[in-house]
Amino acid sequence: MNILHFNIDGNPNDVLEFKLRKVINAGYTGRDQASVMAHIEELKEKGIPAPDETPTYFPVFPKCVTQEENHEVLHENDNTGEAEYVLLFHGEDVFVAAGNDHTDRKLEEVDIPKAKQVYPNFISRDVWRLSDVLDHWDSLEIKSWIINAGKKVLFQESNLSALMAPQELIKRIRKIVKLPVLDGLVVYSGTIASLFSIDYSPYFEVVINDPVKKRTLRQFTAFSPVSGWFLKKI
Repeated sequence: MNILHFNIDGNPNDVLEFKLRKVINAGYTGRDQASVMAHIEELKEKGIPAPDETPTYFPVFPKCVTQEENHEVLHENDNTGEAEYVLLFHGEDVFVAAGNDHTDRKLEEVDIPKAKQVYPNFISRDVWRLSDVLDHWDSLEIKSWIINAGKKVLFQESNLSALMAPQELIKRIRKIVKLPVLDGLVVYSGTIASLFSIDYSPYFEVVINDPVKKRTLRQFTAFSPVSGWFLKKI
């Protein structure tokens, strides 16, 4: 079983031990369908077919969720990150984290569910209680940064009002999963459109800012291709 530890509200003395049992990646969950179509067109340019319907949902191996801050990738031209909010179901509570649904874009052209297993889902070390942010959810800000030409640049930016609200996402998830309880379930929300297109970045950072309570969830990972030490062409 994959067990992760989180600091609640950034407090190292208030630790959530989370036994991760099931994982779902949601996709195309934008409230604004124009933004959803923008993201679909963005992916179609990379050869990834449009879904038959939206939102979409994909199961992910529980071991594929990690808090690693360094990770190896196969190539430097076919994997990218996606900034998402993450819901964690723990007993009667639901917690919110920041995450990156990192994806192999070439494999997505062939089989999206399989592409979701190649690279981990990355998740922040801090969480908030969902109940503490529901009353100002739409004001929460989500952003991501990459390294481009050696410089850290903004890659995605929006309020969480751009994505399906957590209550609606939870309602839909309850209809599609065959689980007696949701304890141990992790759900990635789907992402927002990027500001420009990339094929790869050696660094990906996600933040969710709470302007009301003046706090931030942050997740970042540095990536290194195996070509750095393995000389045979893959």
